[in-house]
Amino acid sequence: MISRPTTRTPAIWTPGDWNAFFGFGTNILLNLLVLTGLLRFVLKMPDAIVFGRILPATGLMLCLSTLYTRGSPIASPSRPAATTCARCPPGSACPTCSWSPS
Repeated sequence: MISRPTTRTPAIWTPGDWNAFFGFGTNILLNLLVLTGLLRFVLKMPDAIVFGRILPATGLMLCLSTLYTRGSPIASPSRPAATTCARCPPGSACPTCSWSPS
């Protein structure tokens, strides 16, 4: 009998992902509201800068970093930690976060 190596690919969507989806969405929305309030009312930045430059760049950063974070375990399923890797949500409130398997 010839044994072939089996590779397990991560599932694209699991039932527990709904919790993460709504929790992550709420986290992003709250962070953007707090960021907008701080920039406009505490730092008194003009609306043209806040809504014309800072928030669009923050939105682009959130989209790209979320896609990268979601795609990195799928891109390399041969790594031993690919199915057990921990990811921190990207965003303005989480500038540094690291985890490595022991």
